[in-house]
Amino acid sequence: MCRTSNTNYILFIGVFTIISLFFIFYHTGAALDFSEKLVYQGSYSLEQEKFNHTITLKIDYLQEISNDLYFQGDLIIRASNKDYSKPFIIGPNEFYLSAYDIVDNLDLKVGQIITRWGAADFFSPLDNFNPAPPELSLTNNQGKIGALGINATYYINSLTYLQAVLLPRLEVSPYPDEYLEDTYLAQFGPLYQNQGINIDGVELSYLPAREPIWGIQLNHTFPSFDAGISYYRGYYMDPFPANLNIALNPSGNIMEVTMGYPARQVLGFEFQGNFPGIEGATLRGDLAYIIPEVWAFQGEKILEKPYLKTIISADYTTDSNIYLNGGFIYGLPFERGEQCSPYLYLNASKEFTNSDFSPFYVGILSLKDRSMGNVVGIDYQVSKNVQASLSYVFVLGDTNSKLGLLKPSQGFYFSLEWLF
Repeated sequence: MCRTSNTNYILFIGVFTIISLFFIFYHTGAALDFSEKLVYQGSYSLEQEKFNHTITLKIDYLQEISNDLYFQGDLIIRASNKDYSKPFIIGPNEFYLSAYDIVDNLDLKVGQIITRWGAADFFSPLDNFNPAPPELSLTNNQGKIGALGINATYYINSLTYLQAVLLPRLEVSPYPDEYLEDTYLAQFGPLYQNQGINIDGVELSYLPAREPIWGIQLNHTFPSFDAGISYYRGYYMDPFPANLNIALNPSGNIMEVTMGYPARQVLGFEFQGNFPGIEGATLRGDLAYIIPEVWAFQGEKILEKPYLKTIISADYTTDSNIYLNGGFIYGLPFERGEQCSPYLYLNASKEFTNSDFSPFYVGILSLKDRSMGNVVGIDYQVSKNVQASLSYVFVLGDTNSKLGLLKPSQGFYFSLEWLF
């Protein structure tokens, strides 16, 4: 009861801070070039029977220092009452210096940056430099988290460019320790209890990632499509268990779990261009050949052999303003090695000429066990700068199915977005 009260109090303080800062930025002139977005997201979880609220103020800024030299970034201020999330966050997500053509044909970004590789709209297996929030969402695109680094793009000619990225340290998916502790306690606690050992707590430790992360990509524009090849050398950004010990103490038995981040190499190929035979349609594809570090836990190899991931998609808008985006996926973000399996997905929406309402549907189907995640909803353009959205998420298939992990996300979702 006390924890809930404290969470609500912190959420109230966070909301009050966001609203106050919003009015400060809105009513005062600033030397920087600002654009702001205020977003409220609310949901009702059918599994937990709980309402969740998140309010976010995002401030994008741009400052010209000299010709072709800019200071750019954004500031995120967020308050939330979601489980395992920080109740209040404030700080930049991107914060970098960008230089255009200071050296002939060379563009640079230095600082906390987001680098996106791959032609796919989402779930690209080539997009590996920046971590994403540790959840698979069908209701909106996942935002990436900025990482300290350098991004250099050299234009060989008007049709070809070479891009290189270097990150001196690993930024990982922000799994809260409380979530991981609860997960391992639920997974291994009953096994030790059957042996007469009660676990009273979990302690986590992490193996460091010592090598820098880097990648290089070559892109070329052909008459009807663009194509690129790439090489990435870095790490998995989700924690893997490396070792587990039980410390038997008179005051309580502690499960000590050591976590780590396996290294990996990714050879990539991407393309996008005109869909053959269908005017106005676009075809996209990403193919990744992933070579993981061999990783074992309790005598069992979690990662060992190289494996493939791919996504091929197409989008098209019909004469009646129906937008269709669909394709084939082999390997979702949480799947690795032999876990990878095939899926089909569809994203469809309809715009009406004389209406501000736009219904939409998003669905993903596992071709292995026929489990399915679905979103049905409607967007409403309240005004030129304000948009609302209401959706319902439901899953077909049992808990142990390929898409069964989406069951905790079943429920109703509402968002209100204000651009100013």
